[in-house]
Amino acid sequence: MPTPCSECKEVVELNDLRESNFTKQMLCYDCYSTDSELYDLVEEAKDIQRDLEGYADHMKGNRGLWRAKLNLLRKQINELGEDADDLLL
Repeated sequence: MPTPCSECKEVVELNDLRESNFTKQMLCYDCYSTDSELYDLVEEAKDIQRDLEGYADHMKGNRGLWRAKLNLLRKQINELGEDADDLLL
């Protein structure tokens, strides 16, 4: 059954749609790929941010490198068209 993607409005078959990790809307393959990549970046950034705030043992001596990695992830999130500050709060 033809159904529009919630993001780009492209009409695809219903069984070709996937559920967004963020909004739970149904997305076509291309939109889902972007959404999935964004979700992975956000989760990785949240893990690093949580470890930095909790002074995790594995980060001792390398906190500057982890902050740089976090900033790189924020930049990648922003390049995907989302606001990293909103997603990482």
